[in-house]
Amino acid sequence: MKKLTPHHLAVAMISTIGLTQMTHAAVVLGTVQGYEASVSGSIPVFLVLSDHDAFAANSDEQAARIQSGFNPANVTFHVKASTTDGLTVSAHVQYDTHLQGSGTQNSGLLESRVAEIRLDGAFGSVSLGKGFGIFNSSAIGDVGSGLGVGWLGGGADTANATGGHIGTGYVYANFNPHIIYASPDFNGFNWKVGAINPEDPAGYTKKVETNMPRLEGQMNYLVDYSHGELALWSGFMYQGIHLKSDNYDYTLSGIDVGMHLKVDALGVRLAYTDTKGIGADGLYGFGGINDAEVKASQWYGELTYVQGKTTIGASYGEGQQDATTTPVGAALAVTNKLGMVFVHHKLTPAFTVVGELQDYSSDAQAAYNAYIVGAQFDF
Repeated sequence: MKKLTPHHLAVAMISTIGLTQMTHAAVVLGTVQGYEASVSGSIPVFLVLSDHDAFAANSDEQAARIQSGFNPANVTFHVKASTTDGLTVSAHVQYDTHLQGSGTQNSGLLESRVAEIRLDGAFGSVSLGKGFGIFNSSAIGDVGSGLGVGWLGGGADTANATGGHIGTGYVYANFNPHIIYASPDFNGFNWKVGAINPEDPAGYTKKVETNMPRLEGQMNYLVDYSHGELALWSGFMYQGIHLKSDNYDYTLSGIDVGMHLKVDALGVRLAYTDTKGIGADGLYGFGGINDAEVKASQWYGELTYVQGKTTIGASYGEGQQDATTTPVGAALAVTNKLGMVFVHHKLTPAFTVVGELQDYSSDAQAAYNAYIVGAQFDF
């Protein structure tokens, strides 16, 4: 019986997040015959000093790594055609590369996370192709992870992007092929729904049938007022899985709610997620067949304060799953906990320096403390 091993956690981190939305203008490359081309992206670099307790057969370990954070280095190319009959068509393609861990110095993992056509008009927008998911996407917008590191999914030898509050606050929304409709904004209210490529349980070698896409949806409501804003969200996801060889059916499902309140310089963010078929690691399918029927929850709270060019903050979150036994596998009870304290300072509008302290504990991975300094250049 195996659950949430550092190996499959590290594999999961290969496709972690490039989800910090750019708030600055992209670099316009040129305009010709009604087409506009631009490029945007970021390069984060962190020095991570970590101290890991013994776990299973491993001994205590201290580590120093220069690596990616929650976001890998990324560049996104945008091409937008001129608006015709009220319809604007654009294309977006993102490539990401990771600063490697100790075991892989020169392979230079390169992946494409976004390859998407978008149609915008008075009806809203339709996105076709590959891009970021819907469920938990607003919860993943925490400030500490967006420009930081968070969970070291592979332990002392974490490679590629890290995990933010995945497994201690939210489920990973992932980058998958999809068809998504997003409504126009109605006085601060909007919603989206999409068909997403379904997931198979990792490591299951028998026949699996997923004959329908996963359904995901989310509602968001934003209220602006004189001293700040209030953002509210709620979402769902649902997918069926049929194990043909075992004649067994189960589902991946979940709901989430959250809020972000900004009052002058103070920010408060709270999020809660409840899932079935997704374990405390917060990763779709990576728990393998043992995650069938497992019930889990994620939650976190974050407090931030902005003073001029500097943001200071702290967050704490947990991920928890119940012990579950089914005809096809079994999952242990697991609780993950992560506390973070962080500071972000903008030396220039495009260059931010970062400091972060972490305290992590888990029933499935060695506990550790991490001390982190880094920087990110956005363009």
